[in-house]
Amino acid sequence: MAEDFRPGFLGVHDYLSLPRDASTWLLNPLIPLSGAGLIYSPAKTGKSAIALQLGHAIAGGADDWMGFPIGKHGRVLFLQVDTPRSTWALRLQAFERHGYTFNDDLMKIADRETLAHFPFDILQPTHAAYLTAIIRQHMPVVAVIIDTLRKIHTGNENDSTAMSNVMSSLIKACHPAAVIIISHDRKPSLDVEKDIMADHRGSTSVVGEMDGIMRLTKSRLYYAGRNIEEGNIKILRKDVGDTLIWMPDPDEHKDAIASVLADTAIPSMRRKARALAPLISKSEEACMSILRRQGLRLVDKIELI
Repeated sequence: MAEDFRPGFLGVHDYLSLPRDASTWLLNPLIPLSGAGLIYSPAKTGKSAIALQLGHAIAGGADDWMGFPIGKHGRVLFLQVDTPRSTWALRLQAFERHGYTFNDDLMKIADRETLAHFPFDILQPTHAAYLTAIIRQHMPVVAVIIDTLRKIHTGNENDSTAMSNVMSSLIKACHPAAVIIISHDRKPSLDVEKDIMADHRGSTSVVGEMDGIMRLTKSRLYYAGRNIEEGNIKILRKDVGDTLIWMPDPDEHKDAIASVLADTAIPSMRRKARALAPLISKSEEACMSILRRQGLRLVDKIELI
């Protein structure tokens, strides 16, 4: 069929004429559309909760996630094979009680009891083909969240060849949606300094496939990526029944934010974001999100002067 034709190499201008999305980012500037992201942490830190918040935001629930702007909203498929349904359902209900509204058309959940194959193994061709098929049923999809990496394959997590095959199979099954993987960090070691690029559990080939990497602790979200320098944000966690709610600490950069908001020589929101960015080591778009969330009313008053 014509739509399946793939031309191989093209001239630059022919290449630039190919159809592509008007937006570049899913999560700006960490995960591009059709890209790959990794969220990992020690056990029982709350990574599933923060991933659920990310899925909710991408599915139209918010304009940003932990201060990172959502570049494109759309349908999210959340494959949750790490937690029993009874526990996961309690988490979803706790989120809804806390004010999170889930759109059933844009946010869809699968668990190990809804899959035709379980234990699931992405390295098995029949399982990979099945995952591709059930994702295709819900196209268009902008993101597939996998929770957790260790539970969707039978390979040796320390073997680079095995993990490269795992990642290739996952990306192929989910394409053109972005793949966001939830995973674990290495066991604690007093001899190894924490390193976001090296502290993910298992083979480094997983990290090598990622456009954006996030490491969650009980008080900070560390991040790095192909399009952003390493950095971190202070975050707060709130227990809400059977789950956690994460949010950026509004006081982390309050002095710098207040200074920029109060500066009447900076006339617009965009210029204020541009001025704030080097002060708090964040991108201009992230600063736009921060200012919208924390200072929109004050900015409006200033700009009317």
